[in-house]
Amino acid sequence: MGIHVLDLGAIIVYLLIMVAIALFFSRFMKGAKDFFTGGRMIPWWVAGISLYMGIFSAWTFSGAASLVYRTGWYGMIYFATWPIGFFAGFMLAGVRCRRSRVISPIEYIETRFNRATHISLSIIFAISLLYWPIQHMASLGKMVGPMLFANSETAIIGTIIVVATLVLIYTFSGGLWAVTITDAVQSFLLLGVVVILIVIVLIDIPNLFDKLPAFTIHPPKSETSYDSWYLIAYIMQGVFAAAMGDRAQRYYSVRNERAVFKLGLLTTALFIAGPIFFGLIPFISTIVWPDPSMIPGFAGLKNPQEGVYIAMAAKYLPPGILGFFIAAMLAATMSATDTCWNTASAIVSVDLYKRIFKPNATSRQIMKVGRIAIVFFFIIAVIGAIAITVKHVKLDIIGLTVGLLAGVAVSIPLTMGLVIRKISKWAGVGAVVFGTLAAVICSNLSIFGPLEIIGFLKYPFGYRVFFIIGITLAVFLLSLPMGRLGRNRLATLALSVIVAVGLWFFFLFLNTNALISPEALNQALASGLNVGSFIAMTFVAIVFGVLTYMFCRIYSWDIGKPEPEVDKFFELLNTPIDVKKELGDEREVATVYPFVGIIMIGLAVATLALLIFPAGRANPAVNIALSIILVSIGLFIMRGGRRMLRDIKAMSTDPDEKIIKPEL
Repeated sequence: MGIHVLDLGAIIVYLLIMVAIALFFSRFMKGAKDFFTGGRMIPWWVAGISLYMGIFSAWTFSGAASLVYRTGWYGMIYFATWPIGFFAGFMLAGVRCRRSRVISPIEYIETRFNRATHISLSIIFAISLLYWPIQHMASLGKMVGPMLFANSETAIIGTIIVVATLVLIYTFSGGLWAVTITDAVQSFLLLGVVVILIVIVLIDIPNLFDKLPAFTIHPPKSETSYDSWYLIAYIMQGVFAAAMGDRAQRYYSVRNERAVFKLGLLTTALFIAGPIFFGLIPFISTIVWPDPSMIPGFAGLKNPQEGVYIAMAAKYLPPGILGFFIAAMLAATMSATDTCWNTASAIVSVDLYKRIFKPNATSRQIMKVGRIAIVFFFIIAVIGAIAITVKHVKLDIIGLTVGLLAGVAVSIPLTMGLVIRKISKWAGVGAVVFGTLAAVICSNLSIFGPLEIIGFLKYPFGYRVFFIIGITLAVFLLSLPMGRLGRNRLATLALSVIVAVGLWFFFLFLNTNALISPEALNQALASGLNVGSFIAMTFVAIVFGVLTYMFCRIYSWDIGKPEPEVDKFFELLNTPIDVKKELGDEREVATVYPFVGIIMIGLAVATLALLIFPAGRANPAVNIALSIILVSIGLFIMRGGRRMLRDIKAMSTDPDEKIIKPEL
């Protein structure tokens, strides 16, 4: 398909702006608190937009767009589930995350549970965060690479390396400030271009809505992986992910509870608009290209429907503006990637390095280790993304699989540990162990070849999530009764046998594997063939029984013992933030507003400058409309900065007095 030289120039200019933002905010990075939390002075609207942009990435334009292209209305409903799960989870854990006063999303685990839980979850969570940048980069390469050189895997690999390097530069330099501000800038540009693209398409295709298929919540019969349970399960995942990684990080990076509430409402509103922003274009594309083989520039690649969004942009956007769209989409992936790297580096440096290796580490030493970790994550991401590209793995399938195995079981203790007081201090470890085992046996792991027999239940996505959440919550919430039972060895043994036998019959009757049923069991016993799944089923049931016995005994260790650390932790969660005591001078933060405003106005000028070139005048109305949107946003932000300075001066008895920012 190729792109115009104006598009290439726009991409280069935009990426240089991202690097400039990192250099600007590098001066704020004086220690770990600044690097990982932004000094807890990130403006609420910046944190909210950053949270939104960090959750979606180029995968939204590839894997999710592919889902909408293949399933139609079902894919649109899928986007509509995002705000439901997010808002419920935000109300559950948002304010609590801010009041925990941590600088790592799982730093509170040691106080809430114990040291063993903290270390184990730190390792698991850091490893799980290694995958998502790999997926983001692979998605981006598959979309943008063919724009440079049609049907070329070399272009895909080159795109991955270049973009990952840029993310490394500004994440390494500017910390959370650079991460959130670049998110905000790219969101304004991206959403502005998307709105204009939608308007152009609606004008270009007459009687568009009459041509769309009739509304239905059911996907095509060929898409057997998707059903109503899938959508409900996705909502439940969103609820329990409330205190996971970047979400928790954004909550504790703002001033106080009021700011948390504002950023939550803003993020929810952006999610509500998701079906329009990110679902409508691939949905309409089924009218333009009814068959994936018709999609220009992607027809020669495997899974060409993953490029349908960018193909629509290339069809309707004029040169230069298309470049800004690609650049903003690049930045969307960069924002999701830098969020993972910054969060994971906080876990490595704060939760592992400081806790295990050097308890007396200074703030600067912690920041240095975090930066070293980011370099390591960069290397892993590039290698993994190229491997996925070469293997041609479907991005939506592998993303769901990894997210299920690494996410749900960990998210429940992280979120519910902030909410529920009466549980064992070992409940977090038990929940992760049982939940991960449940995820393995109910997942379709055929992508891992010889390990397929382990996932013998063969549940579709919705059933998997319900099964994993049910097992994990049961072990988590029932930890105290299990602990009291664990003081009696005979009673514990009886419970373990009941669990093993009960699960064995559950596996036999409630599965979606054609090879496992009472009839199949009789045939296998008679012939001695096809017994592998039954052996695996029996083995797993025994393992669950043994684990039940072990954790009943482990939970019994803390029964009746005082827990002053936990009492103090929940007292902290019930204590509102005292901004005057915990934070310092915000006049320096107010300089962020004019900085962002000037960037937006500069992008508006660059949009109009494209009209100088003949090719850039293909559709002048697009350039003018986008520049008006960007200028309006820039002026609005600059006005907010001036208002913030006035408020700060009004609250200070001596506006010229230098206030020293205290450390917690």
